Amino acid sequence: MEKTNPKGSIPAITGEIDHSKAIRVFPLALLPYKSTILAYTTSFISTTIGFPFDTVKTRMQTYKRFASYSDCVLSTLKHEGIRGFFRGIMAPLISTSFSRSLSVTIFTTSKPYCYEALYGWRDESDTGHPFIRNFPVCFAAGAAAGCGVSLFACPFEFTKVYSQIASLAHKSASIDIQKKGSSPHVGTYETVRSILRYNGVGGLYSGYKYHLARDALGSGVYFAVYESIKWATNALINSDPSKSSPISIMIAGGMSGVLCWTAIFPFDTTKSLIQKDIVTNILRKQVGLEPLPKKDRKIVFGTRVYRGLGISMVRSFLVNMVFFTTFEFGMKHLA
Repeated sequence: MEKTNPKGSIPAITGEIDHSKAIRVFPLALLPYKSTILAYTTSFISTTIGFPFDTVKTRMQTYKRFASYSDCVLSTLKHEGIRGFFRGIMAPLISTSFSRSLSVTIFTTSKPYCYEALYGWRDESDTGHPFIRNFPVCFAAGAAAGCGVSLFACPFEFTKVYSQIASLAHKSASIDIQKKGSSPHVGTYETVRSILRYNGVGGLYSGYKYHLARDALGSGVYFAVYESIKWATNALINSDPSKSSPISIMIAGGMSGVLCWTAIFPFDTTKSLIQKDIVTNILRKQVGLEPLPKKDRKIVFGTRVYRGLGISMVRSFLVNMVFFTTFEFGMKHLA
């Protein structure tokens, strides 16, 4: 028997459609796929908006040569033009939409089971205030979603990072590389071919241990913060936590992204540095040079591991504000 959210539990990320206000845009044949279509569409928009910020974040994480965000932006403009900010965007455009849809599906499906595991199916009066009770439930369901999505997302994210830093890695890997080889191909297809050729299928999962930890922790924080802030903001605006307003969704969406990245950034930096080492050695192998010795990358807390956090928080606020506002509007008003 399919489980639903227990009485007293805060509603999951999307509520029931309001048929009195619904706009009929989906043919009957496409209605079962509405959430997937909306996730793809909204993710396409939000990913495109946030990608230049992500490129700057990745470059700040992996290279010390940039003294500031403005230095990174101006250097990229000077040497690569506007196109340099969008290198590798094809992979996340393909993967992020599917990942978001899959993440929401796993989250909403697993949330009732997480509630039962933590509290059983007792009456809500026996388990405390729903605001307090909901946070660990959302965190557990979100962590499950993060683990599930990471298996699919890791190869796509590595190809994105490869494309974002390939030109920098080409210049810094060795003076001999600059003499022997021309600028590397950084398209998605060429990137995947290079990784498979020199590192095999396992190469697509470089840094996966940190990717998995990042996605599990990040998704847990992401969904728990989103639902909790939305619930609290609804209560302030509408005096009814179950009735969402566009303002509460925007605030909750933006803050969920900011707090998520604050929690996971050391994991993301370590993963990016591992992937940077792989990219550097692939470029060396392409021109016949010996790979550099493998570095033992571990999380070391300090200012270095947080390089790029500021712009990542700005990007995440914008991306998630756009995503949640558009997605929840579509789920509630499009039929």
